[in-house]
This record gives sequence, C-alpha cells and structure tokens, in this order.
Amino acid sequence: MNKAEVLKTFYNQSKVRVPFSVWHHFTPNEHVEATADNGMYDADLTKQTKFVDAVHPDFIKLMNDGYFTYQLNNVDNPRDLDSLAKIKPILDNDPWLTTQGKLISAQIASLNQPAVTLSNVFSAITLLKWKLVADKPELDLAQGDVIFADLYTKAPEIVIHALQVITGDIKKQISAQHRTGIDGVLFSTQEIQDDRIGQEFFETVQKKLDTDLIAEINKTDKIGILHICGFGDATNHLPWFVDYNLPVVNWATRVDSYTLGEGKKLFKNKVVFGGLGITKDDILYKGTKAEIQAEVHRLIDEVGTEDVIIGADCTIQRDTPLEHILWATEAAHAYGAKH
Repeated sequence: MNKAEVLKTFYNQSKVRVPFSVWHHFTPNEHVEATADNGMYDADLTKQTKFVDAVHPDFIKLMNDGYFTYQLNNVDNPRDLDSLAKIKPILDNDPWLTTQGKLISAQIASLNQPAVTLSNVFSAITLLKWKLVADKPELDLAQGDVIFADLYTKAPEIVIHALQVITGDIKKQISAQHRTGIDGVLFSTQEIQDDRIGQEFFETVQKKLDTDLIAEINKTDKIGILHICGFGDATNHLPWFVDYNLPVVNWATRVDSYTLGEGKKLFKNKVVFGGLGITKDDILYKGTKAEIQAEVHRLIDEVGTEDVIIGADCTIQRDTPLEHILWATEAAHAYGAKH
C-alpha cells in the first residue's frame, strides 16, 4: 500500500484495504544504552533498511534500540531517593536527543520509497522503571516495577517530581524526533506491575503524565499510535486507557484479554491495530502459510475492514521468518479484494 492509502487508515478514512505492519529489534538487548563504539546505532540503521526492503511494511515503526533509557541529569543513583530528588532537566543538545535525531534522519533517508514512518517514545513511568535496573544486567526488567513501588511508597513526592522532569525530557525527545520529518509517534505506556500501585496512582499520576505527552505528540505530529504494552506477566486494564487521545490503539490481545473485535467496541471511533501473538508458540512465528493467512482472515472477519490495521501485540521475535511476514501481508491485502 502506498503512503496516501495508509494515511487514510490512520485518519479513519479507509473502508476496504487493510494495512499490515510488524517490526522486531535489531540488537541482542535493546535496553543496553548505545555508545559510540558498541554498534547499536549502526545496527538500527543498516538492519532497519534491510528489513524494510525485505518485507515492505505498509508503515514503518523505526527502531531505536539503545535509546530506550537515558542518563538522568544530576542523578548518580536513581534507586536512592536523595539522589533521585536532585534530578534536573536535560539540555536541548543532550546527546540522547541529538543522536536519536541523527539516527531517525538517516533511517528515513535510507528508505527506497516514500512510506509512513513513526518513531518510538516511551512514557515517563516506563523510562524510570527501566532506568532503575539499567545498570543491573543480573536483574530482570520486571524488578524495575518492584523498585519503583518501593520508592513511591516511601516518598511519593520525590518520585512524582522525577516523573515530571522526565516527562519534560521526553517532550524534548518528541520535538527532536519531529524535526527529522517523521510522520508520527508510537507512544508506549504500561501500568506499574506491582500490587502496591493501582488505579488511584494511574488516575492521579500516570494518566496526567501520559496525556501531557500525548498532547505534545498531537501538537507536533500528523498521526500517532497508543501502544498499551502487555507481554509475559505484564498486564493492563484497557478500560483505563479509553480516553487517551491518539487515533490508533494497539494492545496485547492475548495478555490483556480483549480480542481485536472487543477492543474496537471498547475504543470507540478509533482505529485498532494488532491481533497477532508475538511468542514462538504463536501462529506468526511457527505457522504454515495456510495457517498464518487463515489467522489474518479470521481477525479481519471478526473486526471488519474499516478502521483496522493488522499487526502484532508488540515487537515480534527477532528470528521470525521473513516469509511469514510476507504471507501475513499478502493475506491482509487480499482480504478486501475477496469480500
């Protein structure tokens, strides 16, 4: 599908053709911070181009492995409340911002034909909880949620202040990415996975911070996707997100227990995106051509061809066979012609 056709879907104007897009990481561990000599920047650039040329996604979510976390300004140890309390905004020329801008500009320039391109932005909640374990490779990422809850229950005002500063830094990230000529942003957010942090925190703290960033995305970019990130043991309450103001919504259909069709009813007047599982036990990874294409058709049978994009719950497996992606794309494109 060409760029104009895909944009029609993002604008809720598509009636027949169903776009398809998936993506995967290009480095062994995307949470390692990119440096001048660890090859992550080059991998994001060269492997992104090869992937796009191989599978021709209908829109491209550019990968920024190595830029998922950043150095909190004036904070020596984010797990120490006294240190975290000293946080200051990063400068407009912080390397985290300028290098991302350089990378995205290069990725866009490498494309061999015009395409809808989106960058990747995480919520302040997500950035902070990942930062809490970024220098502890022996810890599972999920421990970031536990440490976050430990800090918040001890000193909520310090954590909230830090989140506000990080939100300001992310606004600078959105601006830096926008200047590259990106079409829009995939905004990834997720609830804290700890029983001590519940709906009250979500409504009074997280939602305000998330909607502040969404307003910034809508102010600067043409389009956006809300990615409610669920995988493994991480789950979300989808009804809490219904009034997040981005036109396209993506969530983990298996983890969060809403099918694509059920989600379309929940997120009224929005485009729904996804439907395929991301594990090695799911059809996209291990299925035959017939099984993969039947699953894509089943999803569209359920949700219809209007205001829908077929893709995955989240980032797919790195070694997903490319022909599986092509089979799924073929099935999504062919559906409208047969119905």
